[in-house]
Amino acid sequence: MVTGVAAILKAIKPELTPAQIKKILIETADPLSTSDPDELNKKLGSACNPGNRSDFRGCRLNALKAVQVIMGYTKIMWQVVKNIRAHHLIYLLAGGGLFFAALNLNPSTGGQPLFSNTNSFVLFSEKEITLEPETQISSGDLGSNNKLDIQKDNIINGNLFAKEISIDKNTTINGNASFNKLKLHKESQILGSQTKPVQLPIAQLPSIPAFPVGNENRIFTGTSSSNILLSGNYRNIILEKNSRLTFTGGIYNLRKLELKEKSILIYSASTTINIQFKLKGQQKTSILPGNNNLSATDLLIKYLGFRDKKDKDKEDDDNEINSELDNQERKDHKTGKIGRPILFGKDSFLNFKLLAPKANIKLGERTIFRGQILGRKINVGKNSILSLGDDFLKPPDSQKLVEEAGEIFVVNEIVVLLTPTSNLQEARKIADLVNGNITTVIEEIQLYKIEVNALTNNELESVIQLVESAQLPSLVAVGKNTVGGLR
Repeated sequence: MVTGVAAILKAIKPELTPAQIKKILIETADPLSTSDPDELNKKLGSACNPGNRSDFRGCRLNALKAVQVIMGYTKIMWQVVKNIRAHHLIYLLAGGGLFFAALNLNPSTGGQPLFSNTNSFVLFSEKEITLEPETQISSGDLGSNNKLDIQKDNIINGNLFAKEISIDKNTTINGNASFNKLKLHKESQILGSQTKPVQLPIAQLPSIPAFPVGNENRIFTGTSSSNILLSGNYRNIILEKNSRLTFTGGIYNLRKLELKEKSILIYSASTTINIQFKLKGQQKTSILPGNNNLSATDLLIKYLGFRDKKDKDKEDDDNEINSELDNQERKDHKTGKIGRPILFGKDSFLNFKLLAPKANIKLGERTIFRGQILGRKINVGKNSILSLGDDFLKPPDSQKLVEEAGEIFVVNEIVVLLTPTSNLQEARKIADLVNGNITTVIEEIQLYKIEVNALTNNELESVIQLVESAQLPSLVAVGKNTVGGLR
């Protein structure tokens, strides 16, 4: 156990010496106590500090605390440094490379786009992006050739580019904003520079060429390892409730891809999915990489959203789709000007790059998304977390901090450390076990933070005991999110 934790510490911070690792393990070990006089003579090691306790018996390794100490000084600080560096870099661009935009008396429209590509954007839309309350952008910029509507209590760790930007109360933009019109609530702040006017268009979305689809329909049930689909042309691919399917990589041309409740789609190699007419995921669906060597952008989904003229198949959710469109959009949808909307239900866990230039996209509340979404309009449900990069870091609610027995911790959060060969699916199992939501992911060392339904220390202890009693083979440690650890 000791050598395993030491190896994890070394992986997080390679410059650690053996003496430093030993010191960390000693200082984070838990003193053991006993009221049995005979047990007091059975020392388990006495390197950790027992204080003045007369019942001190020895020390027990605490893997989670050891990792939290390292994370407190490396990963979190690295995230801050990265944000500052990105902030300064964009600031320099705004003051130099983008300075020409500020020199124009009138905004430039109809010319060359401000950006030649969309690589820096976690979300980019042609018409509008809406972020519902308490959403966090952990990394990546937001851009729209028209509107950005950022509602209350949001945290954006990125830059904003749009013709019009609206920011409601209690929102922080840890980046720059470029716009022609800004509506900023007095209780919100933009920490970077503000540039007005902005060059339009911000960027242009590429078109999607036509592609053939097949005639074969495939419906998958269960979680058998034989649920594998090779690349090729298919008609409709449906994952039934609680099912699991693996795409082995390559190009898939489909009419429809539908994921029903709690189903999981895995891509085990670089994959492109071309979808002609329908993409939908119900609540608690997951689209995940099959191994830790794959990133979100290793799955590219290109979506048209248009029915073939010869296609007479009926869908069972046409009323739901119509409710997502306004009156003008319904008319445009019927006349083929815009495509069928893309919907993902609440509590989804999604990893991909999505290109849908003619379609609206809606992510349900409490979605965790990693990658890029490039579409006509984008709506993100409340309490969601989005990231362009691999990691999610959501700060805790300061009102949830409590102190008990000299320890300060977040009363509604647990931190779990998994084995190096684990993945997001294993973390999701733990979140489901405790009816919680994953809010922080540091995948390179398999460290996760999960919000749980606990209001007191006793309730939090019960949640931790539930995870421990499950005896999951992927679990290394589980504990409270103490102040000074992963915050």
